[in-house]
Amino acid sequence: MVPRIVLLTEPEPVTFDVRKTPFIMGRQPDCDVQVESGQVSRNHAQIVLQGGQYFLEDLKSGNGTFLNGKLLERGQVCPTPLEDGDRIKLGPIKLRFEGGSPGKHQPGGDEGVAFSEDSSSTIMGSASARGFGRFEVRPEEKLRGILRINQALAGQVDLSRIAPLILDTLFDIFPQADRGTILVKTGPAARLVPIAQKRRTEGNDESVRLSKTIIMKVLEDRTGILSADAVNDERFSASESISNLELRSMICVPLLDLSGQPFGIINLDTQNPVKLFTNEDLELLLAVASQAANSYENVRLLKSHLDKQKQDEEMRIAMHVQKALLPETLPEVPGYRFFASYDAAQAVGGDYFDCFLIGDNQEKICISFGDVAGKGVPGALIMSRISSVVQNTMTFTNDVSVAIERINRHMCHNMAAGRFVTYTLAVIDLKSHRISLANAGHYAPLIRRANGELESLGADSVGIPVGIMDDFQYDVVEREIEPGDLFLLRTDGVDEAMAPDNSLYTSERVVEFVRQGAADAEALGKALLADVRRHANGRAQNDDIAIMTFSRLPNS
Repeated sequence: MVPRIVLLTEPEPVTFDVRKTPFIMGRQPDCDVQVESGQVSRNHAQIVLQGGQYFLEDLKSGNGTFLNGKLLERGQVCPTPLEDGDRIKLGPIKLRFEGGSPGKHQPGGDEGVAFSEDSSSTIMGSASARGFGRFEVRPEEKLRGILRINQALAGQVDLSRIAPLILDTLFDIFPQADRGTILVKTGPAARLVPIAQKRRTEGNDESVRLSKTIIMKVLEDRTGILSADAVNDERFSASESISNLELRSMICVPLLDLSGQPFGIINLDTQNPVKLFTNEDLELLLAVASQAANSYENVRLLKSHLDKQKQDEEMRIAMHVQKALLPETLPEVPGYRFFASYDAAQAVGGDYFDCFLIGDNQEKICISFGDVAGKGVPGALIMSRISSVVQNTMTFTNDVSVAIERINRHMCHNMAAGRFVTYTLAVIDLKSHRISLANAGHYAPLIRRANGELESLGADSVGIPVGIMDDFQYDVVEREIEPGDLFLLRTDGVDEAMAPDNSLYTSERVVEFVRQGAADAEALGKALLADVRRHANGRAQNDDIAIMTFSRLPNS
């Protein structure tokens, strides 16, 4: 596992892999972890690798570097190696180290929380977390606690405020509680992370100590647990007063989502040996926690819904932006007809086409047609890039050989790994009626001649896709466009359209459709799209579909 530093920010933590050392943290923009705080030095601290272990070093910072609450000597390396879950503070900035030697902290812990394998923790009682527990146990207090939680959380839509309000209310309900912690599962790995902590009396930076054994039982069995971690301690000897003991009683209950699955825990403890928690307290906390969990889940679902609405609105805007990159109208020139259609599988897509007049006297037409590897937002971003590159390139040249090499070189620069564009660039000379074409890994254009014969233009001269090799030399093929010739360009969303039985539309069916299709470019394009839809027979589109047809009219 690659060690990493987790920057504990709201609403979500940010993770940085420690792939090299020294790994520097500070305010400077070139730091491996760059933070914005006037209390953090430009180069505040760093992680170094010595003898196969990672160590934290203060870089003579102004406000000091803390490791698990202890201040490091200024400009010195900590004498002990970093352990998995160690807490780091740079001024007010909190971080967590993950991936080192297993230590006393559980991965996924946070500032102020440590997990232990305390074998001395004794389970004194347990109760099911389903529903609100047994109603015959302190029903008035249960109802009062539920109402207080409802009142405290009423109208709350900020997820970060819910957990602290829950703890505030629980401290009112349980006056013997000294400390409280709420942990929830976050991220793809469903790691338990504290989202709220509360101490009745603020003290030092000592961590709240939780029993990992008990927490796992609470989550796995979905039960509430009452425990005392010193019941079997030998300090209970008759020679020592119980008032001198640091005896702690703890109740821990799960938070269940709407489907009954645990997504977190609430833990309360007391160090007062006189006011210990009881089984009735456990039943009361179960009832209150059930209502708190419902409130938390409702707010989380509301936030998810609002985020989805925001995302949908952003995608709607992105869709309009992408459509604006495509030509609203195609050139209208004597003797020729042009048609194009575009249907994205998602809100935005990676297919692309353009068709516009070029040359000093507008005597030529540029046809640009491609398919980005991938769809959705990544494909749309690359599509927007190649659209801009083509427009800029064709402003300065109408030579296909020169243009395709410039376009490829631009697209290779800073291209994302694994991304490329299968692409066709063509220029039609309206005076000589000749087409010059370069093919970068795309389907060869189909030509249906006036006598019905089919031809794949440049099928033997297909180069590699754009964006892979910046010095690739593309072949350019030329052909005269005869009266009645009709051309078809399409992306693989046509050939690979799927029916409900998973059968593909296939390239063979495309060829046969063109052979039998209408002579008019627009009619053929629309009919082909309709035939693809009939083949899909209601199945959701699995890839973007772009079609372009153009023809030289008979007797022109």
